[in-house]
Amino acid sequence: MHYCFLSFGSWEGNASHMRSVELGKELVHRDVRVSYIVDDTPYNREVVALPAGATSQFSSPTTGLKQFSARRRIIQKLNPDYLHVLNPSPKSCLTLKGLSRVSLVTDWDEWRAMKPFGRLHHLRFALLDRWHRRHSRLLLVASKYMQEQFAARFGVQAVYLPYATYFKPNDACPSPFAEPTAVYMGNMYPGYDHDIVFRAAVLLRDRGLRPHIEFVGGGPELDRWRQFVQANELHHIKINGFVPDDDAYSHLRHAHVLLFPIRPTIGNLSRCPAKTYAYAQARRPIITCRVGEVPGVLGDAATYVDPTPEAFADALATAMANPQPDVDYGVERHNWSARADTLLAALAVIHEQL
Repeated sequence: MHYCFLSFGSWEGNASHMRSVELGKELVHRDVRVSYIVDDTPYNREVVALPAGATSQFSSPTTGLKQFSARRRIIQKLNPDYLHVLNPSPKSCLTLKGLSRVSLVTDWDEWRAMKPFGRLHHLRFALLDRWHRRHSRLLLVASKYMQEQFAARFGVQAVYLPYATYFKPNDACPSPFAEPTAVYMGNMYPGYDHDIVFRAAVLLRDRGLRPHIEFVGGGPELDRWRQFVQANELHHIKINGFVPDDDAYSHLRHAHVLLFPIRPTIGNLSRCPAKTYAYAQARRPIITCRVGEVPGVLGDAATYVDPTPEAFADALATAMANPQPDVDYGVERHNWSARADTLLAALAVIHEQL
């Protein structure tokens, strides 16, 4: 079997491509022929590390109308048994239209059609969603919410394929902290929920409490929240920005407590936050919310509170005053080998139907 991953644009700063790399790695281990079609950008050529044993084709040009015919030529040349696309997009639709022989696998790790983009953007992504649902041999979704909604709204059965562990744990890593510190890991994008931690810190400051908190991760809102920290005299908060995986893991592993606020929005219900698995791998106590995929990974071992600054302030004050031992979240079962088994089992069913 030849399984091909089709992607668009630069992979820089796009953690979703971890999904294609890790699945491809496991498929190669199972003697599946794996290939990647990747846009020809400097980052993709110089930095992206694809699985050993897989092949890659760089597509150029990457803009303008000629990009679509360039990708189609590569697809026709490779002639894969299955072509995997992550999230419907205008580029995926315009590339694939007319390739009737392609057995398409569409994979949703977020639901753009349900994001609050406005009426015209919503209509565009709804039409893209519908096109991919109708033209795909297999539908994959990263959240239970999307699986349930696809069945209820559209009468289609999607295969549940969430994320999995990705850190290489190193318990010998040195602690980066001089004193007990709470840690939040995640990129600061608009619409994410890191604001809850900052506002909880203000509430605690007003109570005379200043627990040390560090933030790990990049994103476009870094400067905004650094200014917030300075304006509110939250000198006990450190915003690190992006750090390499080894440093990120050492922050998680040696945290006094890990913070993971998440509101029950459609966007959060539709996605599978990969950091849930990283938090669980670190085995430290976690304060979070019973929303979406989180309880399915952490079970009853986490501390669940409402997604409000007040609830996080209370839980953080309690946690900092009470040192806690490591927590076993049983995260080992959430691995990419198991995810590849799920994918191959679904493909076997399709093969029997052909």
